[in-house]
Amino acid sequence: MKYRILCIGKLKDQFYKDAISDLCNQIKKQKKEIEIIEFPDEKIPEHLKGKKRELFLEKECERLINKISKRDYVVALCIEGKEMTTNQHKKYITKVTEAGYDSIVYVIGGSLGLPERVKERANLKLSFSKMTFPHQMMRMVLCEEIVNMINVTNYLW
Repeated sequence: MKYRILCIGKLKDQFYKDAISDLCNQIKKQKKEIEIIEFPDEKIPEHLKGKKRELFLEKECERLINKISKRDYVVALCIEGKEMTTNQHKKYITKVTEAGYDSIVYVIGGSLGLPERVKERANLKLSFSKMTFPHQMMRMVLCEEIVNMINVTNYLW
């Protein structure tokens, strides 16, 4: 199974770059493919509300959306998503793998989140917490979760 992470914004801190690189190497050692594709974030205009906010999100995520195919299983990381344990996540992804998708695509939005179109396209909306985290940190946490999920051998559900 191939894992892809599509994300808005670049990693700025060397700590996150190193940690994510190490985690991706652990994933590859387990004979899994992982690819991270970054898209630039847009400067957020002041007083952005309603339709203007959604239009901004659409523009920011336009190139990201174009990287999603019909054969991808899309997991949108968003605060209103479903919370899961690592074991539940593993069980869920195992079923997805058996269903024959080409890849599992995790999507991380920019500072304002994801446009509705991405959330509607998502097969799963996933939340790691009701709290908000910096995007660099969330990318690292997601990679750690993928490593943990791959290494879970004892299903405890």
